Amino acid sequence: MMDEIVLAASGAATVVQAGSAQWRIGDSQIRKTLRWEAGAGCWLAALEDRITGQVWCPDLHADGWAGGEFFLLWENIALSARQATALYGVRAWAEAGAVLLQIVLGLTDGLDASLCYRLVDGTAAIEQWVDVLPRRAGTLSRVAPLTVSAASLATPTLHWLRGLQNHGAGMPDNGPYPAFQLRHEPLGRVQLHSGLRSTWHEIAWFALDSGRAAAGLFAGLLYSGRWSATAQPHPSGAMLQLYSEGYLLSLAAGARWRSPAALVGVYYGDLDAAAHRQHTYLRSAVMPATPPDFPWVQYNTWFAHLIDIDETILRQEAALAASAGAEVFVIDAGWWEPSRRTRDNFSTGLGAWVPSREKFPSGIPAFGDYVRSLGMHFGIWVEPERVDLRHPATWQLSWLVRHHDAIVSPSWPPDTVSGWLCFGHPEVQGWALEWISRLVTETGAEWLKWDSNWWGVCTCTQHGHSASDGEFYQIQGVHAVLAELRRRFPHLIIENCAGGGTRTDLAMLANTHITWLHDASTPSRRVRYHLAGATYFLPPELCNTWVVDADDESLVDPATPRAALDTILRSRMFGAFGVSARLTEWSASALAALQEAVAVYKTVRPLLKQGHFYHLLPQPTLLCPELALHGQWEAYAVVAPATQSGALWVFRPQEGLPARALRLRGLEADLTYTLTDTDTGQQQSVEGARLLTSGLWLDLGERTSALYTWSAQARQ
Repeated sequence: MMDEIVLAASGAATVVQAGSAQWRIGDSQIRKTLRWEAGAGCWLAALEDRITGQVWCPDLHADGWAGGEFFLLWENIALSARQATALYGVRAWAEAGAVLLQIVLGLTDGLDASLCYRLVDGTAAIEQWVDVLPRRAGTLSRVAPLTVSAASLATPTLHWLRGLQNHGAGMPDNGPYPAFQLRHEPLGRVQLHSGLRSTWHEIAWFALDSGRAAAGLFAGLLYSGRWSATAQPHPSGAMLQLYSEGYLLSLAAGARWRSPAALVGVYYGDLDAAAHRQHTYLRSAVMPATPPDFPWVQYNTWFAHLIDIDETILRQEAALAASAGAEVFVIDAGWWEPSRRTRDNFSTGLGAWVPSREKFPSGIPAFGDYVRSLGMHFGIWVEPERVDLRHPATWQLSWLVRHHDAIVSPSWPPDTVSGWLCFGHPEVQGWALEWISRLVTETGAEWLKWDSNWWGVCTCTQHGHSASDGEFYQIQGVHAVLAELRRRFPHLIIENCAGGGTRTDLAMLANTHITWLHDASTPSRRVRYHLAGATYFLPPELCNTWVVDADDESLVDPATPRAALDTILRSRMFGAFGVSARLTEWSASALAALQEAVAVYKTVRPLLKQGHFYHLLPQPTLLCPELALHGQWEAYAVVAPATQSGALWVFRPQEGLPARALRLRGLEADLTYTLTDTDTGQQQSVEGARLLTSGLWLDLGERTSALYTWSAQARQ
């Protein structure tokens, strides 16, 4: 065996050269081996799970694309690393706890490409992308920065998540509820796509395994634009290709272009094991740092008041929110001139961004000071990408997105005439940075909610992009503005409401701190359903949830039973906890229940941020239109591996059985656990082996939910 040369190292993460034409990038959990051979190009030789020893290799003889790592169309010619005709060099380096590997290839006479990898130490996922450098002008399209071919994956099963499904609060007339639905399919030829925006139909995160809850791979695309994926049986395994879409790039000679990044990771076990690896990767390699007490308990004005707000109403809400334990108070839409005291026409006046003197006669900075005097942070909503065409301001008509010379004007809300700004235009980026920075500075905002309620593809060639790549550069511009805001205001929390990929794409996680999952926040079982799906690819602390007044879950009626109130509140407690309701109208019992729930949430919040999240029962089937559960129980747990402390949320429908056994996960058999029922205060000590095998016996009686916490001690 040839001596190996370490080219770069950061902790356990290394890039190693093994011989003259083989390179490995890996750490203690994952490793990729790449090879080069003249006449055969560059290919993936092995992808290893270093904990279990499982190795995936492509069948290089079965398919000319297998192991090629990427795919692109250059001048309508299909190319991958397997088609490379020259190896120009290899570079490796370390930075910020990660190692990087770059393999520079000649693909054709007119195009060079660098295959790039990044691995953060302590994670089980490797990012990869392609840097394209044309040596003569040409067109580039349909780039797949990742192809996975696993010849040793027998009888493969594909798992994926459905997206928001084209709706906010709406849903199908009948059948299973689809938003954030976890799907499992024996692998045939599956074709998936984003739809209009990157999480509209499906979400670009997938897992492949052999269907036996054993060794598997997971993959995702870090892109805020449209995408597609194909997954199909390979002659001796499976192949998955992830494509970024929505552009045809005309590149000049020497104009370097970087593709969106993809990731591939390894896991062993069920989909929760894949989720744990995914969450660790995101927390370590993608997400910006947040304060130790994050996610803050939020109050947001939207569901409670829409745009029918003023400082008198909101001072009352802020006082009640603070007394309940809220940590940030966010003014949503409607705070500017000439927005009126109506219910929902929030787009009137977008683009001027001048605070309303009618609604805030004392000024928004003064209101922010009042919020801070109550011990809360202050936050504010913006929608920078849309403007009201009826109210000219500092933006320019020449900045508007045009599609085939027509201004892109959303049809919603129907009583507004608005336009979409092209963030691919450098002047638009500068304008947005100027007014948002001024707003944050003047109001002292520590939380910025970024919304984006429409989408249009710009074909105007006067904006710094071509007629065929406006979507790509629109997205790049949004990310550039967000990144610069984070640089200017390092302590500012940015909430992604609908920027980029309609709330949830993986690329937006690099520049935002928390995600507004879905507009549909009632009933509680739908909120839990969203969390049940979303927490496979997003850590729970990113997932905003909202306690909202609803006709079928009254927080106003004093007759609402305490068990029902607890269920409403707990349904939001295994995500980022938020309230968007008229607290001034709540019953005294509801306010008391909220105060107690917030106090408990703050004790389990560190577990959500650092622990392993478990779906102890399958995601339920919600049947439309009633979203009926038909007796299905739900159970979710989070466990801190280091301390073995944890929390368990259990829900049952009123018509469901009152008692059952539930096996826990993530515990150690030789420890004893002291479990506390937060409703009754009753405690019991149970051996870990019993909780893992026989399970915990739960008799909820009249309760429709329960929350247990536990600590562990060594067996005597």
